[in-house]
Amino acid sequence: MAKVFDRMRSRGSKRLADEPAGSTGTRDILVATDVKKIYKTGAESVEALRDLDLTIEAGEFLAVMGPSGSGKTTLLNCLSGLDDIDSGTVVVEGKDIHRMSDAKRSHDRAEHMGFIFQSFNLIPVFTSAENVELPLLLAGAKPAEARRRAEETLERVGLGHRKKHRPNELSGGEQQRVTIARALAGGPSIVWADEPTGNLDTETAGSIMDLLQELNNEGLTLVLVTHDPAIGSTAGKLIRMRDGAIESATDRPEE
Repeated sequence: MAKVFDRMRSRGSKRLADEPAGSTGTRDILVATDVKKIYKTGAESVEALRDLDLTIEAGEFLAVMGPSGSGKTTLLNCLSGLDDIDSGTVVVEGKDIHRMSDAKRSHDRAEHMGFIFQSFNLIPVFTSAENVELPLLLAGAKPAEARRRAEETLERVGLGHRKKHRPNELSGGEQQRVTIARALAGGPSIVWADEPTGNLDTETAGSIMDLLQELNNEGLTLVLVTHDPAIGSTAGKLIRMRDGAIESATDRPEE
């Protein structure tokens, strides 16, 4: 296991050690309360999120499903702080992220969160290692440390042998593994994934989901938006959205 995951586990162990005696060992990494998001187009207003409440535990794998326009991506963007909210609170690791300045929230997001998107968003002229290390450099890591962590994480996702290749030299599955490595290199507390297999064939999508499931089994907190019922069924918890609200929440039985 790469050192970056040792750091993640060590950070989690310290936080758990700080819990009161008698704790069950679980803790809430995110608590959203009465969250509302309204989009305005001219004189028309659309309530994209309606008085939404959600709690995510550390180490949880949460899948979000629902029809197009139900608010899935808005939920991800608002809970991660990519978008502002109109009312309510989103507390991540004890901090209300929507009370932060934009600069502070961006810094906090870079330090504690990772993102995986359907479109890989890789820089074409950069190698795999350069794409992974860029967010670390922007967050203030020294170049040698950023490169070391990038190469370690690429090894972890099975792409150590492709670290010098550019995106156009990689398959779709390999490009998505680079984006996963980029999301993980900073040792995030939580990773947000928006349709991470949407541009992949069935076999490649399966291998990506196997990797994400393995990472979750190692303690990574994962929130994943998907249209695919097969993917949704692999999560520890599945919520279904409709018209900006959570319609249902289901826990998968322990195996």
